[in-house]
Amino acid sequence: MLINIHTHHTTTPEPYLIEVYNQYPWNIQPHEGYYSIGIHPVFINQSHIADDLITITQHISSHKCLAIGEIGLDKLTSVDFEVQKNVFKQQLCIAQEHQIPVIIHCVRAYQEIFEIRKKLNITVPFIFHGFNKNVQLLQQILDNYCIPSFGKNLLHNPNLQTIFANLSENQFFLENDDSQIPIQEIYTKAAELKNCSIEEIEAIVQNQFSRVFINL
Repeated sequence: MLINIHTHHTTTPEPYLIEVYNQYPWNIQPHEGYYSIGIHPVFINQSHIADDLITITQHISSHKCLAIGEIGLDKLTSVDFEVQKNVFKQQLCIAQEHQIPVIIHCVRAYQEIFEIRKKLNITVPFIFHGFNKNVQLLQQILDNYCIPSFGKNLLHNPNLQTIFANLSENQFFLENDDSQIPIQEIYTKAAELKNCSIEEIEAIVQNQFSRVFINL
């Protein structure tokens, strides 16, 4: 079983594949499989934040909705940073109340996210999607009981490949995010870097998935 923890593409349901499709509360797309839902910091529209939060709360009662996300903080977008933090905090409180994991979008704001997690006493799992940073930041993610997810950059970034190769078994997810790269290709590279079979990578990710998504 292949698990794609974060994708922006819908595919034909396959018995060997679980994909968590990213949904926005203001633009719900028909989808037969699993999904996440959240207010992305880049796309915050203050005129309908309240309605978006209601929609998120309504959807997380579905067994098909596995996570709130992607949500987070982004210092490169024009959206006011204080507004981003406020919307992020509100969604985290929903996640904590309903005990549902969170898929994190983060651009140059890791310390702020760690601080908010600690201040609000958030204990649900954070999955930092599209991890492409250094080993020091990776260790901070792990020390804060969060999980990195690796995608397309794993195919071409030598430093990231070294970091991934040294990770323990219970410390990663895999994804294709918004790329057209098949998730199978990312699993193949992960197996190569870990010097093991694709089936072994599948088992590792499945175990992690079962641990994080305990309500599935």
